[in-house]
Amino acid sequence: MDDYAGRVLADRYRLPLPPSDGYELVETRAFDTYSGQEVLVRQVPLPEIVDAEVLDADGRAPVGGRTTGRAVRRSTDPA
Repeated sequence: MDDYAGRVLADRYRLPLPPSDGYELVETRAFDTYSGQEVLVRQVPLPEIVDAEVLDADGRAPVGGRTTGRAVRRSTDPA
């Protein structure tokens, strides 16, 4: 458990301390506090721009066409 003295991810996964050279981790081992097992955690890059439209209860676009507004999430915005 002392190997995983870094931060806790999603109140479940205990991560090791970051390496001293400071590069960003893409894949690392972590400790799953729920199951008590060692797991492999991967960083998955997400798109910065998301295009979405409102659907009605039947899953169709509303009458009147598609809206053209776009929302851009900055890296400082909460997920």
